[in-house]
Amino acid sequence: MKTLMAVAGCLLCLCLAGTSGRTPAQGEKRKREHYHAVAFRMGGAGATPSVDLYIDSYTTNEEAKRLSGMLLDSGPDALLKALADGKRKGKITLTGRVGFYDFKLVRSWPTETGRRIIAVGDRPITFLETYNSTRSKDYNFGILMVDLTKDKKGKEKGEGVLIYAAKVKLLEGNKLDIENYGINPVRLMGVRQLK
Repeated sequence: MKTLMAVAGCLLCLCLAGTSGRTPAQGEKRKREHYHAVAFRMGGAGATPSVDLYIDSYTTNEEAKRLSGMLLDSGPDALLKALADGKRKGKITLTGRVGFYDFKLVRSWPTETGRRIIAVGDRPITFLETYNSTRSKDYNFGILMVDLTKDKKGKEKGEGVLIYAAKVKLLEGNKLDIENYGINPVRLMGVRQLK
């Protein structure tokens, strides 16, 4: 629960403090970032699959301000539609498999020990979710938070959290409530930069 609240606080910063993120300098060419991690479902037993996180680009301050304004003025559904219509900035996949989902909003902030990446996407709703009209289809955001530090070779490593299926609600006073579908989010362990 503590981790979920930290993610909720970070998403609030992501959406409302559009100017605090780091983006490449104008004209700077960035290489695609690739990270690998083991996904561990907190509070649950079973397999621990590997995931790959790819970051192609970061959301600019201007884009972040526009999206935060959309969220505050028109609510989560408007933000979800904007994300669905937006260009992919990155993605997360199960290692060795095609697809999972795309991130349309990706930001990075410096921390005392390295940096924090937060990514938000519109989670694709599967055919079975729609057909069976399950409650999960109301949880259509995906939210990722990863804290990274650099090792002696200059490669980034760390850990993070993935809320695979989230519902975002706007409360009074411009506060966000983020509800996870399920008991706990997925913990990403042993995050390491591959390139």
